[in-house]
Amino acid sequence: MKIKFHSFIFLLVAVLQSNQLNTKDKFSTVLYVQNESICSDCILQLKNHFYKYPKNFEIFLSTKSWVRSYFISSTHNLQTYHVIIKEPFVKKSEGIYFDTNLNLFHLPFNGKLPSFDFEDALTKEDIAELNQILNLKLTQHLLHIAWTKMFGWELTYNFGVVLIGKKNFIKKISKLEKILEEKCCDELNRVILDLRYDKGYVIKKLDV
Repeated sequence: MKIKFHSFIFLLVAVLQSNQLNTKDKFSTVLYVQNESICSDCILQLKNHFYKYPKNFEIFLSTKSWVRSYFISSTHNLQTYHVIIKEPFVKKSEGIYFDTNLNLFHLPFNGKLPSFDFEDALTKEDIAELNQILNLKLTQHLLHIAWTKMFGWELTYNFGVVLIGKKNFIKKISKLEKILEEKCCDELNRVILDLRYDKGYVIKKLDV
């Protein structure tokens, strides 16, 4: 699923009087946040702590799992905090997300992502396949993704369930994208779309 996060720059300037400078000089501290649109609540927390507790701002950043990284740059009279918010890859549960390395972190996210369950650790190939699923068209209909060693990939859409399996992933994911473009979502309603066949596919009605 491609979610376009635009990087915004917003500057919060706290003018601090320095005892080491003469009374005519002022030292400015500036905050730059990348990926602001991901989490409005995160921005409020950053602004609040930056203004009220500037001396403890780095400690605050280190306690937030949604902060991917930060660094500080300085010029003569300007110190800048550069903070990058993590981009959620897929959802574990409400308020808990995976990053692209499938590490969990908390985030009061503004948007919607499908949830994901899996058994054991995934290989790099598995993660690449997950990324392809998330980049399918019409992923706004995708609710849940599951992966197991026994059954492979299973996708839950708002119209039903798609069984991809484990073999010939590239071929099957291409087939799924074509079916979704042609039939979604009027022709697909409460169905199981089974793609685990070498040739063709089967559509069955879900039991009521």
